[in-house]
Amino acid sequence: MKISFVLPNNLDHPIGGYKVIYEYANMFASNGDDVTINFTLYDRVPNKCVGLRGVLGKIKRNILYHVGILVEAKKNVTWFNLDSRIKLNFALPQEKYFPDSDIVIATAWTTAYTVNKLPSRKGTKVYFIQHDERIFGPAEFVEPTWLFDMKRIVVASWLKEMLQNELGVKAEVVKNFVNIEEFDISNSLTKRKHVVSMLNHNNPFKGTADGIEVLKKVHDKVPDLEVKIFGTPQEPENLPDYFSYTQNATSKQLKDLYNQSAIYLFPSHIEGWGLTATEAMMCGAALVSSKNGGVNDFGINQQTALLSEVGDKKQMVKNVIELLQNTHKRIEISENGYKLVRNFNRHSSFIEFEHILKQTKN
Repeated sequence: MKISFVLPNNLDHPIGGYKVIYEYANMFASNGDDVTINFTLYDRVPNKCVGLRGVLGKIKRNILYHVGILVEAKKNVTWFNLDSRIKLNFALPQEKYFPDSDIVIATAWTTAYTVNKLPSRKGTKVYFIQHDERIFGPAEFVEPTWLFDMKRIVVASWLKEMLQNELGVKAEVVKNFVNIEEFDISNSLTKRKHVVSMLNHNNPFKGTADGIEVLKKVHDKVPDLEVKIFGTPQEPENLPDYFSYTQNATSKQLKDLYNQSAIYLFPSHIEGWGLTATEAMMCGAALVSSKNGGVNDFGINQQTALLSEVGDKKQMVKNVIELLQNTHKRIEISENGYKLVRNFNRHSSFIEFEHILKQTKN
């Protein structure tokens, strides 16, 4: 098959949603398919959504593209090892800039507007939905994309239910996966110290501020606590000395960090899936999480995780302390979580994804 993924601009730093798409792109390329990743320099979202400044930005990007300047876009992907057979294409949102394909896949609400306007020779249209993107854009412009005439694939059960319940539209579920070649247990569960890891993210919905507050309160009860946080932004200000920060961590660094962790704290308010949570579970960290949606497919309260309501920091503190002080229960949660998430493997997800595309292809 000729498969054409359509992504927003390439910022060339780790983003969970991009990583999932890159993994699929690699698998299709290894399978012998012809794969192009198209980065759109802007998209065909309605002008009233972006306003005058946005319209002027589109004009600027268009002009500079023709003199070889990609505004705010990096020409290479350096943080992920893409298969050399994959073609990278930096595109304006008109049909002539996209290759003819069998399948063309929108990967965000903005790119859905672009893909929706492409002619059929650019490929049968698929919309790969990884989140409730109303957290990224205005609902009045995001929701119409879910009604476009495209095959919808979602990464989590709750997203399928949301689309069905809110708009009456159907979607196929292909659950996300963990790359076991990158993440697995390399440190005994019994030898782990009082270490908790967590993602740092600038978007408030990720709950980083909640998590930091929770861990400060945990430290009051567990004074030998060590906190290891990681992310792409700059280190948060005024962290206590028992916090350490890794910026732009490699997969190897993340594996080492997860394997040092007794617990992974996942305080997000809303999640499409939660890649870092499943990666940490695959490395033996016990999950303490909010009920953020994305956790539904792998977080079973008192079995594979300890869960609390979104924003219930008091309960989250109790859950972290309970697992730090009860080694037997922590290990039980860790082992159950590991057994569950190892079923979310690349091969199974790829087979499901490929099957849907083959059925959808014109």
